[in-house]
Amino acid sequence: MSDVAVAFTRDHVEAEVVAGALRVERLHPRIALDTPLGGGGLVSSTGRRVVYVPGEEAARAREILGESEGDEREDNPLVRLVIIVAVITGLLLATPFVAGICAGPT
Repeated sequence: MSDVAVAFTRDHVEAEVVAGALRVERLHPRIALDTPLGGGGLVSSTGRRVVYVPGEEAARAREILGESEGDEREDNPLVRLVIIVAVITGLLLATPFVAGICAGPT
């Protein structure tokens, strides 16, 4: 069975606290960097972390952490893509205006 995300933390220290609480209860947590690539071997001392446990331990881990299964926020990659495209489009549309202001009167 695959691993299931049971906690999303702000940094590595918070993730270690969560993982420690799960280890005390004899669960097997794994901490990964929260990236769109799933962590892919990236190492960083800053940034969000995800705490995973084996699928068969997920219900117990959520119980220990005081979270219900409905609390996990679904990440929608399509919404993320639309936001990125909108920001890039806005920057591209603003470029001629900014360039005109920076160039000064002609």
